[in-house]
Amino acid sequence: MNLKNKKSITNLIYILTILLSTIFIFVGYRMNKTEHFLDENAENSYAAKVIYVDDEIKEKQEYGNEIIENITIKFYAKIINGDIKNQEIEGFQYIDGIVEVNPKKIEKGDNIIVSLIQSRTSEGKVWTFIEYNRINQMITILICFVVFLILIGHKKGIRSIISLIFTVLSIFLVFIPSIIKGNNIYISTVIISVFIIFMNLLIINGANKKTFCAIVGNLGGFFVSGLLAIFISKALNLTGLIDQDSMFLIMINPDKPIDLIAVLWGSIVIGSLGAVMDVSMSIASALNELALNMENRKFKTFLKSGINIGQDAIGTMTNTLILAYIGSSLSVVLLLYVYYKDILLLFNLEMIVFEILQAIIGSMGILFTVPITSIFSAYIFSK
Repeated sequence: MNLKNKKSITNLIYILTILLSTIFIFVGYRMNKTEHFLDENAENSYAAKVIYVDDEIKEKQEYGNEIIENITIKFYAKIINGDIKNQEIEGFQYIDGIVEVNPKKIEKGDNIIVSLIQSRTSEGKVWTFIEYNRINQMITILICFVVFLILIGHKKGIRSIISLIFTVLSIFLVFIPSIIKGNNIYISTVIISVFIIFMNLLIINGANKKTFCAIVGNLGGFFVSGLLAIFISKALNLTGLIDQDSMFLIMINPDKPIDLIAVLWGSIVIGSLGAVMDVSMSIASALNELALNMENRKFKTFLKSGINIGQDAIGTMTNTLILAYIGSSLSVVLLLYVYYKDILLLFNLEMIVFEILQAIIGSMGILFTVPITSIFSAYIFSK
């Protein structure tokens, strides 16, 4: 096959991957579309820009043995979106002395979120400050990320952005709605994970031997970590009730409650997917480069090289997983460390066990990905 035909086939597979990914997300969204379980009488929120701050009222109040100070700030703002765009409103910001951390006092020119809710000081509803509008800043940060990704990654950077978009859409438009609808979470997790593996590796690296090897290694590590998560969850007698959010999940649909253990399993497996994908691709890519520059291609040589590369990756990726999980729940860890002096009880709390389990299962997935990817890559590249 000449270079031109090979490039045409690669481009065709790339286009087909994007097309099939789009169809998967569209069909998955239509099949799993659910109604939001929200109060129909709840008021909408609107983006607004503060025109000026009018008055600040301070009130002292007894709370236990302390005197706290509550502040009510009166302001005027202009709605900048929705069906009442350009309407000027009178609103209030409430700063409670009983709350340790409050948002900063609004100032002229601030972009805020307001909603028409029940007044605290009088009958009826008033426009009330809800939160600062940070959308513009977030968009700026996202644009900077995309620009740097393209500047540094070039073509791979653009493909990474495309794959990231498909990954996010598949999670929020297919996977999460399927759980809310009551579908089998284990099956949904497997389907979405396999989709993410194939879609990401094919879009970013194209259809070639190293991608094929990375996919096989990734699937192997994924299924091993998935099976381990099931057995370990049962052995540890986990219930899935790790925090208040878990209780709210049960209340969404009392007639057919969400399987919290399956949710726990899905979060463990999907949480480790990125690290497993990274390791499998690193090994396959390195062995591919080795094959391009070797005349005497021996299975044993490739296998030894793959294992050595994988061993180097294991240490850093395991640390990456553990640090990521600790960092994402640092506030909870600090609170538990301060208030739970009983170390035995602390390390048996389901919340802590779940965090540890995530890191361990993810690391186990990496451990099994290394030999699976190395053996399969050695077989393919030695031919």
